[in-house]
Amino acid sequence: MVENETSEQNSGGADRLEGRILADRYRIANVVSSGANTVIVEAVDIEDDRPVTVKIVRPELADTDAFRKAFRRQAEVATALTHPNIATVLGWGDTELEGEPTVFWVVEYLGGGSLRDIFDRGRLLEPSQALVVGLEACRALDAAHQRGIVHSELTPSKLVFGEDGRLRVVDFGMAALLGAEAWSEPATVATHVARYASPEQALGMAVDAKTDVYALSLCLIEATTGKVPFAGDSTVSTLAARVGKLMPVSADLGSLASVLERAGRPEAEDRTTAAEFGQALVQAAETLPRPEPLPLMEASLFAATVRARAETPGDDEPVPDATSPDETETSEPDTPESEVAEPGTTDPEMPLAAGVAAAALVADPVGADEAMGAKSADEEAAASGPADGQPAIEEPLVDEVVVAEAAEDEVAEGEPADDEAAGGEAAVGETVEDEGPGNADAPAEGDGPDEDAADAVPLLLLTDIADPPTGAVQVADNDGADAAELSTTDQPSPTQEMPAEVAAAAAVATVAASTDTMVADPTPSGTIYDEENNGKPWGKIVLLVIVGLVCLGALSYAGWLLLRTKSYEVPDLVGVEETVALNEISGNGWKIETEHERSDAVPEIDHVVRSNPAAGVKLDEGEVFVLYVSDGPKLRTLPELDGLPLEEALGKLTDLRLLAIEAPPEFSETVPAGSVISWQVRSDASLTAGAQVLPDTTIVLTVSKGPEPRPAPALFNLTLDEATATTDALQLVLARGDDVFSVDVEVGRVVIQTPVPETPVERGGLVSVQLSKGPDMVPIPDLSGMSYPDAQQALTDAGFVIDSLLGTTEGTFVAISVDGEEVQAGDLFIRGTGVDLIFL
Repeated sequence: MVENETSEQNSGGADRLEGRILADRYRIANVVSSGANTVIVEAVDIEDDRPVTVKIVRPELADTDAFRKAFRRQAEVATALTHPNIATVLGWGDTELEGEPTVFWVVEYLGGGSLRDIFDRGRLLEPSQALVVGLEACRALDAAHQRGIVHSELTPSKLVFGEDGRLRVVDFGMAALLGAEAWSEPATVATHVARYASPEQALGMAVDAKTDVYALSLCLIEATTGKVPFAGDSTVSTLAARVGKLMPVSADLGSLASVLERAGRPEAEDRTTAAEFGQALVQAAETLPRPEPLPLMEASLFAATVRARAETPGDDEPVPDATSPDETETSEPDTPESEVAEPGTTDPEMPLAAGVAAAALVADPVGADEAMGAKSADEEAAASGPADGQPAIEEPLVDEVVVAEAAEDEVAEGEPADDEAAGGEAAVGETVEDEGPGNADAPAEGDGPDEDAADAVPLLLLTDIADPPTGAVQVADNDGADAAELSTTDQPSPTQEMPAEVAAAAAVATVAASTDTMVADPTPSGTIYDEENNGKPWGKIVLLVIVGLVCLGALSYAGWLLLRTKSYEVPDLVGVEETVALNEISGNGWKIETEHERSDAVPEIDHVVRSNPAAGVKLDEGEVFVLYVSDGPKLRTLPELDGLPLEEALGKLTDLRLLAIEAPPEFSETVPAGSVISWQVRSDASLTAGAQVLPDTTIVLTVSKGPEPRPAPALFNLTLDEATATTDALQLVLARGDDVFSVDVEVGRVVIQTPVPETPVERGGLVSVQLSKGPDMVPIPDLSGMSYPDAQQALTDAGFVIDSLLGTTEGTFVAISVDGEEVQAGDLFIRGTGVDLIFL
């Protein structure tokens, strides 16, 4: 662990961090970003002389002992968490920011940029490329989840690539710690973080490993489509949109679609684990094409500078020298990288076009293309295409400079030992390579040239004539032996394709040099033209004939290159904005025609949908090239929805990518409950079935609640026929119960109904009635000879009530009367009638 910061450095804000040294070890080079939670800087590890990334926590977050304790615990966990796809935490410690104490942690430097950087450059991934990214992320998540560590804030910015092209997940442990306060109230979370939240985070519930799986599925969908599902204008709408909703995944993603759909299910228990996610990606890869290299960023100049310094030998180490082993002079200082070897000193093994390009690029990178001339699409692909499986690197200028430097190294191997030797004491074209004793002497008579030299003679002769500064013929006497020193610079062979401008220039230079050489040396010395051969200069004639033929061939080839019809490969323009696409192909000489059509694949207006010919096809200058530009997504024909069950109607709208909302349900006598009564387009109520609308148009559905309940009618004192007619009119069913006695209602009329009047009854509901049987009449019992108790029991059993007794209860029955009138046994009265008794 790093304990403290160098005390001599002044504390300050993010804009004053450059040059500070943290913990006597990390020298800050520059500030990368300054966010709400952290300040991220690039620094140099002084001890190991390597680039690192330092993340300094905002003081307001680190102002409590509880946070510092939690930070220390998370830092220890993160340091122990090692995996090829997890960013390595190198250390942590205390420092000051803006004069306030805080903490920081140190992470390995990753120079390939993040997945967010790819998005910000307007680049998307093919499904097979996204699969590779997802697989490496799953490995990292699975390793962390097995140790009980959940990231909880996985976004494209947390998926970072190293210079080796390998993905690392950053901020395990720290992301959860720094975001804990915001997630205590989800509505306060930043919108760019909320876009990748899980439904359980949106609801404020506890998170687990499945939260990271959900976030990764969102990242991969954005990587392939450019859009994040459920993203809204605010944090609240963004979080609410995903609760209980299935992940919308396009079938255009092929076998990857079902994998992402399962990883992004709303219920955590229905999602795959990180390990299952990775296994599903491996299976999906079987049906996807081989991925192209990822469009990663080039390593920063900062990292390259640090590593270059680390690889440079120290003052006490010998510096490699480009001079010959025979050199005894002190080595001169290294030649600056901006200097380029003279054209005449180019390595013989180096093609002419490469030498010109390297020299022009180092001297003037901006004008390098002009020095090289126009290149065909095949040449450009061969020169710049990455190897299989390696990430595609942005910033091609850096790579080209490296090529130029490599060309300089090759040139340096063949340079003269010094300017004086090259121009005076040494033979023209002589280099300082160690070729063995006598390498500067001309071969003696009878010594035959080696096989390689013999094969190279025609090219040497052409170069000697074409390059006067270094290829002029040197004729010297060497004790009577013939000697001719020739220094050469390779030119492309006739079968090697070169830019037309370069070929033409070489041919013209060859003719001019040829003329100059013959004028400069009209009378060769007798060493070559002795008395025996003076009359027959066949060698020189043959030489001139060969030179003439070669020049004629070069001029013919240059003319063919200039006059031929050029072909260009059609680039992939799908999804590119129209003006950008036209600019990209403007120099190809094609007859460009533009047509417009609607497309769901490219719904953005004025973006390229497709081309004819398609990408990859070669098209000659002057031929017709058709660019199909999007007028927006395809229009949808409105279906007829009246009377359809709600689920069926929603299915039709979903298939057409139309949105549906429900109006308050209504009662309907004709449409069953749960079916659509009516619908309309919210933005234009006049549109009917058959009209065309854009995707995501909102349709308002009115759903039936079924028939409206009826209030039960009043059926009391109605006859059975009258009651039946009343219920039939209301589409109710009448049921007759047992007849009952009624004193008030005459026989055959309704005495009782169920339910009571005004009670709501569903259409087709049941209403029960009971009809009157008239009053309940009972006879007076015979009380003759009975005692009072016996008479009382007989009257009660018969349904009468004793109102009064005249006499004594010990006496014998004398008479019975009703309402003051004496009655006889057998007389009929309504049950419950009161009687008066006389017992004496």
